[in-house]
Amino acid sequence: MARRSSKTYTSAKRRVNSIRSGSVKYYRLQESYEDGNAVRSLEEETAEDIIEKAKPKVSRRTRINRARARNMSAGYVLFLSVVCIATVFLCIHYLQLRSDLTNQTETIASMENTLSQLKADNDAYYKETMASVSMDDVRDTALNKLGMHYATESQIRYYNTEDESYVRQYQSVSDDGQ
Repeated sequence: MARRSSKTYTSAKRRVNSIRSGSVKYYRLQESYEDGNAVRSLEEETAEDIIEKAKPKVSRRTRINRARARNMSAGYVLFLSVVCIATVFLCIHYLQLRSDLTNQTETIASMENTLSQLKADNDAYYKETMASVSMDDVRDTALNKLGMHYATESQIRYYNTEDESYVRQYQSVSDDGQ
């Protein structure tokens, strides 16, 4: 009988549930076997062994750096405390400013409302006053009670101006019309 050459295979894991013990065991197939009538044998591995093998190997320096990163020094804690306190004060100040702004906005809105109400009242009083006075009553009072009369032609003075503007009288005008 001729002997066959040996072949190597990558390791394969197989999960086996044990009904009797209620635990899970992992078996690893042997790395190599010979073809022929040889039977594969299984090695027993626990879950802890597999987890331990799965962990990457970490150097001593890396473990020291990780431990140092986990620890906080007094200076770092003090710095974080100061930053937190400053942040709280800034937030409180910001909220106070927002509150003041809201109050000022409400005050401005209230004053604008009061102003519009006063303008409406003023317009109503003006219209009421204008409606109570008629031009006929003014003319009648001026002519009869105050003794005023219409200007005659001799009292009217005409002036020539180069541009189209009006003339205001600030003092008495001479009789010659110049």
